[in-house]
Amino acid sequence: MNQTTRYFNISTALALVWLAWAVLGVVDVAAKEKSASSGKRATRNLPDIDTTEPAAIDVEQETNIFSNAAVANLSANFGLAAGWDVGLSVLNAQFASTTSPAAPFQPDILFNVEKHWTTENLQVIVGTQSGIGIVEPNNVFMSLSYLEYQRHLPDWDVDIDTGVYYANAGIANHDSVGMHFSAEIPLWDGLRLNGDYWSGNNAVGSKTVKLIYPLVGNWRLGLGAQFPNLNNGDQIIGIVGLYWQTI
Repeated sequence: MNQTTRYFNISTALALVWLAWAVLGVVDVAAKEKSASSGKRATRNLPDIDTTEPAAIDVEQETNIFSNAAVANLSANFGLAAGWDVGLSVLNAQFASTTSPAAPFQPDILFNVEKHWTTENLQVIVGTQSGIGIVEPNNVFMSLSYLEYQRHLPDWDVDIDTGVYYANAGIANHDSVGMHFSAEIPLWDGLRLNGDYWSGNNAVGSKTVKLIYPLVGNWRLGLGAQFPNLNNGDQIIGIVGLYWQTI
């Protein structure tokens, strides 16, 4: 076995370990803190950290299905020259509820900026997602910053991401630093399995598993589940996603 083959085998094995970790939900972080700052749900969707090519547009719409509510998360990103992306996100916006009285719409409105340094099959990304969370009685400032290392293994068509993040109290319920791991592997006929893990006993920390399938043209469908690290009522949250980007 040559050195390159050995490297790919080790990298793929690590990717599968991270993916299994997310799928099985074996990391159980006991909840010891309650939300004290924003009054929002304990779990939120986080940015899909990836490159948007210059002049391209990437749109993601994911709906989180809780036991008693549905929450919309919409993001649109535009690729600029020299490895920059900018975008706008309207997240954590409850639009349906079975409880009475229902919680108000009150979305988080966040501005996204990313800088990419890319070489063949790998890239480093620095990004931030900052803005206002609309809550009663006072709006809160929210900010999530991250440093990400991404590697694509072409022999296996596997993607591996590792990174670190900082989230302020407005978005995480308390100032938090953590790690991010993600792996995506092909299954069959264009279907891919994605596992995502954000560490931390806060509103950022979670495990997410999604199946992503290409539809017509440049549309993709995602179905999965999220397992929050912070126990705030819903241990399993359904995810239905629809993704579109210019080709």
